[in-house]
Amino acid sequence: MSVDRTVCPGQPVVPPPGAGVLAPSRALRFWLDPANLAARLEQAGPVVPTRTGPATAFQVNDPALLRKVGSDEETFQFWGPDPSLRDFTEDGVVGLEGTAHRERRAVMRPAFTASRLTALGPGVQARTRQLLAELPADRPLDMRVEMSRLACGLLVSCVLNSELAPDTLSKIASARSTLSGGIFWRYALSPWPWVPVPRRRASRRALAELDEAVRQVRAHHRPDPDRQDLVSLLEAAAPGNPHVVQRDVRALLIAGMETSASTLAWACYELGRHPHYQQALQDEADAAPDTGRLQAHQLPLATAFVQEVTRLHGIPFLVRRTRHETCQGGVRIPAGAVVTLPLGALRRDRNRYRDPDVFDPRRWLPHAEPPSAPTALLAYGLGPRYCPGAAAADAMLPVALATLAGSRTLSPARPGRKIGVSLELTPTPKGLTMYATPCAPRH
Repeated sequence: MSVDRTVCPGQPVVPPPGAGVLAPSRALRFWLDPANLAARLEQAGPVVPTRTGPATAFQVNDPALLRKVGSDEETFQFWGPDPSLRDFTEDGVVGLEGTAHRERRAVMRPAFTASRLTALGPGVQARTRQLLAELPADRPLDMRVEMSRLACGLLVSCVLNSELAPDTLSKIASARSTLSGGIFWRYALSPWPWVPVPRRRASRRALAELDEAVRQVRAHHRPDPDRQDLVSLLEAAAPGNPHVVQRDVRALLIAGMETSASTLAWACYELGRHPHYQQALQDEADAAPDTGRLQAHQLPLATAFVQEVTRLHGIPFLVRRTRHETCQGGVRIPAGAVVTLPLGALRRDRNRYRDPDVFDPRRWLPHAEPPSAPTALLAYGLGPRYCPGAAAADAMLPVALATLAGSRTLSPARPGRKIGVSLELTPTPKGLTMYATPCAPRH
C-alpha cells in the first residue's frame, strides 16, 4: 500500500503538545474507558490528537480508517518489534515484521486446520475438569490468578501438546499479571527512558519463570504421529537451532495465555453478576449429543457469552507507531508517533449495538435480530498481525466456559465490592474474588 507522505490538503499541521484542542481526557483513562470514549466518537473527527505525558498520540476513530491503519505495515509498525520490548519478544514470532513474520506464521498454519480444531473440544473439556478439581471450595479465590492458571494449562496441554509441573503452572499464573503489566509499562514509557518502569525487578523474576515454563514445555512435548502439531512444526522449521524454537514457544505461551486468561476472568465476573446464565450454560451443555465430548459449535450460548464478554471487556485499543510522516483522516502525523486504535469504543457504538452498555449475550445468538457480526469485534487484532491462534481460542473458550459453569457455581466473595481494571496488555478484573462451589451431580 502506497501512502502520500507529504500531501495533506486543507489540514494544518497538528499543533505541538500544549497548544490547540486535544481529547477531553488524559491518555490512559481515555483509552481504557471504552464507555467514556464511545460517547465522544460522534463528536470527534476521524483522527484526534491526544496528550500522553509530554508527547502527542493520535487516535483513529473512523472504523474504515482504523482497519486501514491496522493493516498497513508499510506505514505503521506493530508494537511487538519495538526495541523497548526486546527483553520480552527476543525476535520471536511476536517481535518479527514483514516477510520474517509471515514466514513464521506460515510454519504454524498446519497446526490450526479445521480438523485439528474440531478435535480440541474433548481434550479441553477433560483438562478443564482436571484443573477445576484442584480449586479449593472453602475460601475466596482470586479469579485473575485462577483463570490464568486455567488458560495456561489448556494452552500447554491442548495446543502445545505438553505439560507443566503443578508448581510451575501456579507460578506462571501468579506471574502473568506482573509480566503483562511490565510489558505494558515498558512500552508506554519507552518515549521517556529516564522514567523508572514500575515493577522492573518483579518483571525480571516473572520472565525467568516464563523461560523455565518454556523449557518444561519442550522437555515434555508429545508430538503428534504426523508431526503437524505446533511445537513439532516449529522445530522442523529450525533444525539445529533450539533458541529459535525457544523464543517462538515463549511468545506463543505468553500471547496465548494473555487473551484467554482475561476473557475467562471477565466471564467469571459476568457470571457473578448474572447467575441465571450459569444454569443456562449447564442446560445447554447437558443437551449436547455427547456431554462428554463437547464442541464449540454445539454451544451457541457459551459462544455468544464469550463474544459478549469480548465486546464489553476485550482489548480496549491497539497501538501502532508511524515509520515515517503520513497523512491520515486529514491529519498530518509525524514519524515515530504513537497511533491508537480504540477497539473498545467501537464495540460500544450505539449505531452498531442496541443498548451497548448492557451485557446481553443473546445479541450474538444465531437468530438474533438485528444480527451481529462477530468479525466486528476485532477480538484478535487485524491485518497481518491477526492472532494466528484465534481459531484455536474460538474452539476452546466456549467449551472451557461451559465446563466451568457445569462444574462450579461462582458467587462473589464480597458482593457489591467495586472491581477495578488492571493496567496490563489485556486488562483483567482487579480485586475479583469469588467462591467456586462444586455443583451438585446432574442426571
